[in-house]
Amino acid sequence: AADGHEAMRMAARLRPDVITLDVEMPRLNGLGVLKQLLPHNPIPVIMLSSLTQRGAQVTLEALDLGAVDFMGKPGSASVPDLRAVERQLITKIRTAARARVLPSSRGRTVAKSVLSVPTVRRGHEPAVLIASSTGGPHTLAELLSGLPEGLPACLAITQHMPPAFTEALAMRLDQCSRLKVRQASAGDTIQPGTALVAPGDYHMIIGPQGIVHLSKDPPVCGVRPAANPMMASAAANLRRPLVAVVLTGMGSDGADGAVTIKRAGGAVIAQDEQSSVIYGMPRAAAETGSCDHIVALRDMPGLLCEVVSRLARTSAPAATISGG
Repeated sequence: AADGHEAMRMAARLRPDVITLDVEMPRLNGLGVLKQLLPHNPIPVIMLSSLTQRGAQVTLEALDLGAVDFMGKPGSASVPDLRAVERQLITKIRTAARARVLPSSRGRTVAKSVLSVPTVRRGHEPAVLIASSTGGPHTLAELLSGLPEGLPACLAITQHMPPAFTEALAMRLDQCSRLKVRQASAGDTIQPGTALVAPGDYHMIIGPQGIVHLSKDPPVCGVRPAANPMMASAAANLRRPLVAVVLTGMGSDGADGAVTIKRAGGAVIAQDEQSSVIYGMPRAAAETGSCDHIVALRDMPGLLCEVVSRLARTSAPAATISGG
């Protein structure tokens, strides 16, 4: 399609399985296409973006409007040339063809929570380790916006995204959540009522006393940041109850971490297939047999509050374990 208006006409006539979409187009730009297209034709859309701070803001807006995924244009970080685009784009198109298009989250406001805040002894607040990938920004916003202010839990989030995008994502999640959300820095400490987002291109390692370390170790499950190192380090180093949450995404990251959390005496929650954009990571976690709960996204905030309360009341701090 030569411009956004032609893209709209072609989409209505051809009903493609997947659309790849640039932001900058004549007459009607990519965001305008999404606003008009998806309410009537919920077709999976992949955004082509420059991997810059400005590109991150626009791409996250596109994901809010219902795009299922994005990738960098040639010349962007991690996308050095057209051949790299070809390899990534083929994989993303095949994945997007199986994706669920979720309703737009644009204009979301934080409604008053009806969930009760668990009472937890100081120092026994559970650590909640969250893994997400394709469809994750929308899903994380829905989950965090449903949690009550003052939730006595320390949250750590690994979302598969490039560097500029994780900072922009943390800022957006902070705006739609009653919890404090920010991108993690080396030396931070996980705190109750706060969610730390792993920065792009670094594994977030949770050390003793909950101190955050950033690692350039090789990618795990083909990605960096990856959730498995975050979960494994938390299980090895934290003396507090643990909860693993595996959300929508392609691949199997989070599955091994969920097993580690379970072996350390923690609880494991996975998103169900019907509410996942891509049921890859939650399926992999479920197939390990480690999941205590497999639930729809809409039920996850309430369940997480219940699990936090139960673990804090009945569980001793997780024992330190070593892997091998």
